[in-house]
Amino acid sequence: MVLKRLTFYFAVLLLGFVLVSKAVQASVSVNATDTSFQERYLFSALLPEGWGFFTKSPRDEKKVLYKLEADKSLTLATYHNSDADNLFGFSRRSRRTNLEFSRLMAQVQEKDWERYQHYTLRDLLRLDTIPSVQLKYSAGKYTQLTKGTYLVKAYTIVPWAWAQFPEHYTNPERYLKLTIN
Repeated sequence: MVLKRLTFYFAVLLLGFVLVSKAVQASVSVNATDTSFQERYLFSALLPEGWGFFTKSPRDEKKVLYKLEADKSLTLATYHNSDADNLFGFSRRSRRTNLEFSRLMAQVQEKDWERYQHYTLRDLLRLDTIPSVQLKYSAGKYTQLTKGTYLVKAYTIVPWAWAQFPEHYTNPERYLKLTIN
C-alpha cells in the first residue's frame, strides 16, 4: 500500500515537472530547444496566463500612503495584506484601503508630483503654507480613507545586489501632499 502511494506521488510530481518545464520551454521564443507551433499553442491554451503573473517587475515604483495627523506626525495609512493588523490576510480591509488609494492616485497627474519636488519631507510636514492637491471625498468611493491630509511617498526598491553598497547609488524619493475634503 505504501509503495502504491509513493508511486502515485512520484507520478504526480513527475507530471507536474514535465508540465511546468514544457510551459517554460513554450513561453521562451527561439532557443536551442525550440518547440513546434502546435506545442506552444497547446501550452498557451492550457496556461493562458503564461508566466506574466509571476514576473511583475521589481523595479516598478512603489507608493506608500501616510496620514498627516494634527500633531504633524505621520501614520501609515496602507499596510500589507499579510500584516497582523490585517489578521494575516483574513481581513479585507487592507485590500479595500489599497483600492481606495489607487483611486486617489488615478486622480493625481504628473504635474502635481513636479510641483512638490523642491520641498523636502520636513518642509511638507512642518509648513502649513504649502498647498496640497485637493481631491473630492465621496462616501460611496471611500470607506477606509477618511477626510484629511495625506502624504504619498514614491520610491524605487533598491536591487538586492546593490543593497550591500549603499554608498554607490542614490535612491530618490518623491513626495506628494493630498487633501481629501
